Amino acid sequence: MAGKIVKNFISLNALVDKGSNTIIFIESDNDFIDVLLSFLTIPIGTIVKRARKHSVPLEIDCMSNLYANVVNIDVRHFQTEACKEMLLCPHNGAESHCKNLRLKIDNDEPTRSRGGFC
Repeated sequence: MAGKIVKNFISLNALVDKGSNTIIFIESDNDFIDVLLSFLTIPIGTIVKRARKHSVPLEIDCMSNLYANVVNIDVRHFQTEACKEMLLCPHNGAESHCKNLRLKIDNDEPTRSRGGFC
């Protein structure tokens, strides 16, 4: 039996003013909104962390330098090890609202309650 090809489509209708070349209105289904929200809810720290892991690291201006500096800071400058980890592995503040989105880009472990404040 031949392999079955599954195609996913997102419906998107746009009203464009051709004179000024601007979009006036966009109508879409829930799938497009889910994908858009998935991208918009990723913490910038997560983007920088993942960009550094590629074979050809992606540089995001000063954010890459800032992240590298936090990696190199001695833990004694933080109240706890968890405080440094919060900066290096940030979590989405809206993760409880985003757990049902169709496209899960930030697939880190959900935030656990930790003792102490940083």
